[in-house]
Amino acid sequence: MLFDPARHEPLNAPAWSEAAAREAIAAIVDDACRSFRAETLWPTHPRDAGDEPPDLRVPLTSLYNGAAGALWALRHLASRGAVEVDLDLDTAIAGLHAHGRRYLEATGIERPSYFLGESGVLLLQWSQHPSAATADALFELVHGNLRNPAREALWGSPGTLVAALHLLEASGEPRWQALLREGVAILWDEMHTARHTAHPDREAWIWTQDLYGKTVSYMGAGHGFAGNLFPVLRGARWLDDAVVAGFEARAAEALEIAASRDGELVNWEPVFDRVAMGTSSRPLVQDCHGAPGIVCRLAGARPPALRDLLRQGGELTWAAGPLTKPPGLCHGTDGNGYAFLKLHTMTGDARWLARARAFAMHAIGQSAALAAEHGQRRFTLWTGDLGLAVYLWACIAADPALPTLDVF
Repeated sequence: MLFDPARHEPLNAPAWSEAAAREAIAAIVDDACRSFRAETLWPTHPRDAGDEPPDLRVPLTSLYNGAAGALWALRHLASRGAVEVDLDLDTAIAGLHAHGRRYLEATGIERPSYFLGESGVLLLQWSQHPSAATADALFELVHGNLRNPAREALWGSPGTLVAALHLLEASGEPRWQALLREGVAILWDEMHTARHTAHPDREAWIWTQDLYGKTVSYMGAGHGFAGNLFPVLRGARWLDDAVVAGFEARAAEALEIAASRDGELVNWEPVFDRVAMGTSSRPLVQDCHGAPGIVCRLAGARPPALRDLLRQGGELTWAAGPLTKPPGLCHGTDGNGYAFLKLHTMTGDARWLARARAFAMHAIGQSAALAAEHGQRRFTLWTGDLGLAVYLWACIAADPALPTLDVF
């Protein structure tokens, strides 16, 4: 079985309506602006509340599930003319540093992570107010994270290299290109060969992650293979072609070996080989693990065989249907829909755009139901309603750019 039917639900949405999408964007953004407080940022959603008492919770500032991501989404939508934002973004972004210090004081944890730590916050602040001091601080974080043993996108260098890419493209400074090249060379050296139980006669080049107390080889976008390849493909014009071609060849081989197939449908389990690794890995169809995220991160690859695999991964994502989980780019219906936007651009086939828009209408209903259940929205980019708002605008504009990855 390529997916777990219990994790999905039938597509149940009205026909695509740009007016309905714009209305949903406006409602989410208006709620976000009304709910913001400079002292506490946004209220914690019940699904995100931990065990600590409410008065001890420190507001999160990250791109992934904190205020930096929310502010990025509001700024992005405003810059596209999608909606008016009734919030002083300049002051709110400047204030993130103080909130980040509060988190450090409360936990004692330094986090260079792009998605969950300081790198993403610094990039947002630099993009709002470019300064040499902020750029220098970000450079030191990225450089110091090049050999992070996590070897994945959320905590490791593949994520912080994305921050370097954005600075390189914005500033053109040679030091950022040198940093990108150094990081990519390290990623190449950290790959190793492995054999898959289903193909014992073939070798694949993969990475092993040292993450959350486990050593495992993940394949997806959130913690593994596809996420590691993304900065290479995203930054291809700044790298030697032979380097990019080498990564592409290894990607095509590894994904072919690890693919689970059913006719024209393809998915990838979270780990490279669950039998050999002795895990109870289950098939997932999400951006973080499974076909949608692999499609989204590798859509820029050139090998025809690899592009055909991505198309089949998109067909699997459509066949599985919307996720039962709440909206979210990381593990929600809207995140999966970005795979269709990528394939629309890659193939020129209008069916993919129609599929993306169908998932968008379904996700609007999911968002409304969740807000009614909890009495509030989830004001985050990668795990909540602001990511959905960005996705809805992407469907209107037929824009496949992934938030904070392809575009900043």
